[in-house]
This record gives sequence, C-alpha cells and structure tokens, in this order.
Amino acid sequence: MLPTSIPPKALLAALACLSSACTTLPSFNEADYVTAFDGASVVENKTRYSRSLECVRPMLGQSPGGAKRFAVGRVSDFTGKEDLTNGKRITQGAALMVISALAKAGVPMVERFDPSIADMELKYSDNKLITDEPGSNAHRRIFSGSLPGSDFHIVGGITEVNYNIRSGSVESSIRFIGAAARYFVMNVAVDLRVVNTKTLEVVNVQSLQKQIIGTELNGGYFRLFSDGLVDVASAERTQEPIQKAVRMVIEQAVFNMVTEMNQLPAQRCAQLALTPGQAEAQATHVSKAARTVNSNSANAAQSTPTSRTTTSNPVVLTPPPTNNGSSGGNDILIDPYTGEIITQQEQADAVAASQSEVGPLKGLFGTANPQAPANSTSPEAASNNRQMQEKLLWGTRPMLR
Repeated sequence: MLPTSIPPKALLAALACLSSACTTLPSFNEADYVTAFDGASVVENKTRYSRSLECVRPMLGQSPGGAKRFAVGRVSDFTGKEDLTNGKRITQGAALMVISALAKAGVPMVERFDPSIADMELKYSDNKLITDEPGSNAHRRIFSGSLPGSDFHIVGGITEVNYNIRSGSVESSIRFIGAAARYFVMNVAVDLRVVNTKTLEVVNVQSLQKQIIGTELNGGYFRLFSDGLVDVASAERTQEPIQKAVRMVIEQAVFNMVTEMNQLPAQRCAQLALTPGQAEAQATHVSKAARTVNSNSANAAQSTPTSRTTTSNPVVLTPPPTNNGSSGGNDILIDPYTGEIITQQEQADAVAASQSEVGPLKGLFGTANPQAPANSTSPEAASNNRQMQEKLLWGTRPMLR
C-alpha cells in the first residue's frame, strides 16, 4: 500500500510522468514521412451538356458573318442562401462557368471579368517601367487600337434555389427486418442575357432551371437473443451535386445562345445531351410521328380523286342494231372512273371540251373561251362545262373494278 503521507497532487504527478514515458511521440525524418492518400485521378470537369458545346465548335467557322467575340461580365448569386456554418449555399463562380462553357464551344473571347493585371501593366507601360526584352532598356510601347473589342457580353445570375419541392418516404418492418426509402427534390435556376456591347441592346435571354433529386435507401436486421443481440444496418444516400447542377444549367444556356445567335442547326448537337432514356423516348416519339405522317399521306392519296384521262379504255357495250343494221356510231360505253353509261359521241364531246378548257379557263365557272361572246356557247358545250365544273367541285365517284 502507498503511504498515506504522500499528498494526492504528488501521486497524480508521478502517474503522469509514468504514462508520458510510455507514450512519447515518435520523431519523423524525411524517410519516415507518411504517403498521402491520392484518391481519384484528376479529370476534365464535364457534364453531359459539354458534348453539345463541343459539337458546335466546328460549325462556328461556317456561320454567316463569322463567329462573334464574347466577353463575360458579372454572373452573381442573387439567391441570398447562406448560413453561419457553411456560408454561401450556391457557387460564387458562375461567371467562370460561363467562360468555360464558351471555351468548350470554341467561341472567341476577350477578358473583361478581371482586367486588373492588364490595367496595372498598362499603367507601368505608360510610365516606361515594363520591357518585353529583359536586359535591354527598350520599354513596352503603347499603340492605339491594340486591344480587340467584344461584339457581345453575357451577364446575369443564379436566381432560384428552392429546397424540398417534393419529398416522400416509405418505411416498413416485418418481425426482425426493417427497410425504408426516402427521396426529395429541389431546383436551381439561372437567368442569363446577351447584350450588344456597342448598342447595349439585349439580343438574347435564357431562363433555365434544373431539378436536383436525392434518394436514400436503408435497411436493417435487429434481434435480441438470450445470450446477446444482433443489429445489422445498411444505408445508401445519393444526391446530385448542387454546384454541378448550376454548371449544367449554364452550359445549356450558353449552347442556346451560341446556336441561336450564329444561326446554327442545333438539333443534332442537342441530342448528344440526352440521357439514354430520353434518347429512346425521343426516338419512339419521332417514329410514331413519322408513321402518322405516312399514314395520313397514304389516306390522302387514296382519297384524292383520280383525274379523268383519255388513256383509259372504257368498256364497250354493243347496243341492238338499228333498222339499217348499223349502230350509227353510238356504241354504249361505261366510264371506268365514274361508272357512267355514255355513248361514244358524248365521250368525244367531253374530251374535246376538256382539252379546250385547260388553258383559258378563268375561275371555276368561267367560260371555255373568254374571247368568244357569251351567247355563242352551244347548249351541248354548256352542259359539258357544267359537268366538268361539278366534278371539280365534288370529285368523282370511285372506279368500278
């Protein structure tokens, strides 16, 4: 036993010294440095809308009037979403995302977002302090018109962040097994505009939004036994990155601006941004529309009245002979298109009338020969004209097979 005369403070100090002797911190040298965990490799920051922008690049050189030079101004966060712990909820680099999107599309750009370095060097050049040839006394010269201007510039901002547009959950437990599923939906919106730098006219406006979906799945097994318990749980949570969603909206807005202002065919490039499910749904919709158009064309072709021509051979019915043993040139005919029973003389008169009315017919009920007097038309020709005009109005009857 420890003597009772040892004060408690001395005892605590002795225990502290003993423990420190056993747990001294190791000393590191260069050979003992711990290798840091590298994690995932660095890749280019792309979205599925980046492929659409890259598809537009070869088309810009062929656009009418050539590609226009763009500059990017302030694209700020106007949502006001922040908290004391995490700060701003939405990215403050939307303008940089616009610049990257323009670069993916191959749009010529001039710097206007941060010209502080250029302004400083311009001031140094004006004071003859900067040289492009180190070691010499030659200073950088300033020439008029050395900086290209922009034709258009883009400004705007992030205008919406709406949390929990919709959410839901399903939970169930049977005896010792339980499972649950949850989801929620939020959205972000971006408003961008293109301004003509020379006239300050707003020439294009894009207001786009994207919904962000998060899901959670979990399950577990819990059971209490006489000699212990078993508790097993698993969970999975997925959520689209909010800042990545902002980049996707901006890239789609830039794609719309570039294609609309340069009058580029955007349908083929826009399809590259579709997910496999969206592409399949669109292909199904297009095929249905094509089948509908073909069906309508076929129905229209079937319902279009066939014009009466002289190349068809009518069916000839021989009438009973007359008293002198001849038919007198009035053989009975059946028109194969209308089914009418006519004579050869009537057919000849109708053909002659139709040939004379092809060119000079003025209006639906005009005269066959406008240069002839109105009272010179014979009753037979007037009847033929009337029959032709009625067929033009109402069509012909189906052909008898």
